[in-house]
Amino acid sequence: MIVLGHEVGRWVAAKNNQMYFEANSQAVGWERDGEIVAGVIYDGWNKRSIVCHIAATESLTATFLAKVFDYSFRQLQVHKMIATVSSKNFKSIRLVTHMGFKEEAKIKDAHPSGDIVIFTMTKEDCKFLGEKYVKRLTVRTCTA
Repeated sequence: MIVLGHEVGRWVAAKNNQMYFEANSQAVGWERDGEIVAGVIYDGWNKRSIVCHIAATESLTATFLAKVFDYSFRQLQVHKMIATVSSKNFKSIRLVTHMGFKEEAKIKDAHPSGDIVIFTMTKEDCKFLGEKYVKRLTVRTCTA
């Protein structure tokens, strides 16, 4: 089930060893058997782009990915999503490229384990916005 709220944001931040600023961010998660198993924090929205931070302990479903991209591209109407990944985090690099993100830049020595790789995706390149994916989206808001 898709869930929204700060509980998801705190979960994603903990998985990514990051800070989560509730006042400045939104989060979408995937819950299975009452437990969050995947989530995305959105921050840095400037009406043209948004930065996303992704964490998952299970494979991401197409329904969840449809919500992730629907929120950014349809609800917020951003032109570009941005995902930053450590150059040594091969699992995350594989994940974002599988989703359709493309490497746009590298910032040398900007991460404790190496470089920061900046991946981006535009609405036109997003394969998860078709009717096939979004027709069954249901959302529950977290209370915490």
